[in-house]
Amino acid sequence: MMQPALKQDPTFGLDIQVFMDVIACGDAARRTSLALQIARFLGDPASSPGEREQVLPAARRLAADEDIDVRCAFAEALAELAVLDADLFFTVVSDEEEIALPFLSVTPALDALRMLAVLRAGGEARQAVIAARPDLAPEVIEVITRDLPLAVNALLLENPDARLGPQHFRTLYQRFGAEPDMLDLLLAHPGLPPVIRIVQARRAATGIRTLLNERAWLSSVHAAELVIEAEENATLDVLSGAGRHDLPAAVAFLIDNELLTPSLIVHAACQGAMHVVAECLAGLSGLPPRRVEEQMYQGRFKALHARCGLPPSCYWTLQAACDVAEDERQDGLRLSVEEFGARIIETLLTRYEALPPSEQPRHLGFLGRYGDENTRHLASRLQAGLERAA
Repeated sequence: MMQPALKQDPTFGLDIQVFMDVIACGDAARRTSLALQIARFLGDPASSPGEREQVLPAARRLAADEDIDVRCAFAEALAELAVLDADLFFTVVSDEEEIALPFLSVTPALDALRMLAVLRAGGEARQAVIAARPDLAPEVIEVITRDLPLAVNALLLENPDARLGPQHFRTLYQRFGAEPDMLDLLLAHPGLPPVIRIVQARRAATGIRTLLNERAWLSSVHAAELVIEAEENATLDVLSGAGRHDLPAAVAFLIDNELLTPSLIVHAACQGAMHVVAECLAGLSGLPPRRVEEQMYQGRFKALHARCGLPPSCYWTLQAACDVAEDERQDGLRLSVEEFGARIIETLLTRYEALPPSEQPRHLGFLGRYGDENTRHLASRLQAGLERAA
């Protein structure tokens, strides 16, 4: 009885031994042609897993071919494949940089696990290519920021597609915050948490204070005042520019470190940054932001002011800023900083019967210090006139 013929595993039309013969005996042109055919076959959805497995030995031999031009052509073709055998992938990645780096920069077969393997063993050039890729997983960013050198992290910060979280930025600041070039990149990054910006502003102010004391350019009192004002200006700039999700954390940081001063709140009010004022008062009072805003703008600010522990000396300036902000809202206006400051002055001088005239110069003094340039000039003139009249 005749035995049925054994079913042969399918190939892609050629005996596999033919491939090995070409690899062993063919010239560079024939080996290159074979490499491109194998790359197309590996990328063909119609090729079965078994067929792909059959040609892999030949593919691995070609990926390690003695001729760099053959390897380069093969790597360029393989760089288009979304699925690639691990041995074949890492053979290309471990090749000369002129082959490996272009391949690493574009291959879709580089998943998070392979990225991590290359980061651990690939050297700085390969690490740099990965840091610039648009498809970095969180765990990859974690390894880069925690373990890799400054140059690689600089590329990561310049990568517009890299999604860094607050902890990544904190790690980078702790590791490289003393390096001027890296510090510039961090401060220029829109995702840098406001807390880090505040810390850096205070460090910079401390450096200025030290320099002024060492050089004795100013009296110690004048130098201290100058540095405090610089710190406050920088902190307010950070708070004013913080997003609504970042601002509460920044204010909480100031409160926890006893850095939130009444002068900073008054400063924000004189600049019309009432969202900053509201967040500061919410943090100090422990009340929800909505209740804080109700008390600020619906005639109940005095109780809120007392609950926050703010000094009585700044009450009327803050009350005037709240009233101007409420007028602005009701009138559908959007006042400039200069207009807001001018309205506060007008409100202080005309609206409050309970504000003794003898106290008006002090509140104008706040605007003379914390308002914009035109507001400072106007407030200082009015303050001087009231003091002379008294």
